[in-house]
Amino acid sequence: MLKLKSVNFEQRQFQNHHLDQSYPGQTEWVIGRNTTSDLVLPSPEVSRVHGQIIYNDDTYHFVDVGSTSGTLLNGEAVLVHDRRPLRPGDLLQIGETFLYVEELSPPTPVSFVPAPVATLPLPDQLWTEGDLQCRCCRIIDETADVKTFCFVAEPPVLFTYQPGQFVNVQVEIDGKPVIRPYSISSSPTRPYHLSITVKRVSSPPDQPDAPPGLVSNWLHDHLQVGDRINFIGGPIGHFTCLPNLPSKLLLISAGSGITPMMSMSRWVQDSLADCDIVFLHSARSANDLVFRTELETMAAQMPNFHLAITVTRQLSGHAWMGYTGRISKSLLHLVAPDLLERSVFVCGPDGFMQGVKSMLEAMSFPMQNYQQESFGGKKPTVSNTKTTVPVETRPDQATVILSNGNLNNGNGHRVANSVTSKSAPMVSFAKSNKEVVADDCSSILELAEQEGIAIPNACRVGACGACKVVTRQGQVRYDAPPAALSDKDQQAGYALACVGYPVDRVVVEA
Repeated sequence: MLKLKSVNFEQRQFQNHHLDQSYPGQTEWVIGRNTTSDLVLPSPEVSRVHGQIIYNDDTYHFVDVGSTSGTLLNGEAVLVHDRRPLRPGDLLQIGETFLYVEELSPPTPVSFVPAPVATLPLPDQLWTEGDLQCRCCRIIDETADVKTFCFVAEPPVLFTYQPGQFVNVQVEIDGKPVIRPYSISSSPTRPYHLSITVKRVSSPPDQPDAPPGLVSNWLHDHLQVGDRINFIGGPIGHFTCLPNLPSKLLLISAGSGITPMMSMSRWVQDSLADCDIVFLHSARSANDLVFRTELETMAAQMPNFHLAITVTRQLSGHAWMGYTGRISKSLLHLVAPDLLERSVFVCGPDGFMQGVKSMLEAMSFPMQNYQQESFGGKKPTVSNTKTTVPVETRPDQATVILSNGNLNNGNGHRVANSVTSKSAPMVSFAKSNKEVVADDCSSILELAEQEGIAIPNACRVGACGACKVVTRQGQVRYDAPPAALSDKDQQAGYALACVGYPVDRVVVEA
């Protein structure tokens, strides 16, 4: 180890320096003005690389490597590239800085310790359902109001989902758990992490008193790398290009609707799937374009990926060479001349999706090849056809309507009857020991909230499944087929509280 003391009287700086091995076998140290030097002397008279100290044959030597102002050792000029031995008490003058050699000893050996190898989860550790705690490991600022949050599981798992699906994210705000659905922006081809891309949500301009996005804004303002959140219930949703991948896709999105489209496009890119994609996205301006660099790279590298971006507002002083204006019939024909041969996926605000859907219908597009996704927070339009899902009962419970319209008396015997219960509809909350008379306008979730009973919920439109509750008996009807309720769920006695309405007396485990 070489201990030096530096003194610069002009700058009134006094420092102690220790030069030792920072890696195994180091025997040379650089002195200079460059910040990468082993000993940095920030003085204009010092060259960027001024000299070296070399340890050889149990002796430290100083070498001037060709400095501009030269070096003095004990008052004598040091010739360029002349190796001069150093001893305790020697004084080096480099520009305005004096270096006093305080102590000399052999360098302390440094043993090489290999970096720990990350332990990857085994292939059988898969996450397909159930709650999961995850740690935020990276946050990417996509635009001024959009961030991507990347998560790994604790303990680690392989994330298994379909590209285009979403997850229910649970965070705690003001001491209360809150759940919201977010589309997954990463691809299942990269299973060691899962990402969601979130836009900050402001109050609508025409409704300044309306509350802004609670969870989205909380994630932007509070979530940091290292923080933990929960994913509830596993990946969910039918908005995906799998398992039957079409040979031609037209992905149409606006705003945050780009998120599931990126997941599907990344999957096609990583899997080298034989699928031709036209990626049409509408952004407010060029500054609001999420994933711009990645999309341009995909378009440059993938011959089967065709990118088309249109902006609805041009910024002064910013050149834009792409399309402008809203998506129209002429734009669809321009970017996808073979439109009628493609499967179309649409995601974005409700008004945007309705406009695209109406446009495609007017173009005689085969709507069986059309899918859309949205978490707009609006209840589905009530249709004239009611969907009634009977609840399976346990053998010791009351008679309920089965799917074929017959009655089951609880002992396994069927009675031919298609008449439903004539009693007034009501909901009995078993755990809370409360019972409330229902009406045609209030869902099970709304009735629970009226009684102060907490049922987890997120989208409130029957899309995410966060409000699934176990029903012990009774019938539940829906104004439209519940998207987040599978046949397996129905057989297990689950109902969607946010869009489910009691037909008779329904007993809920809540």
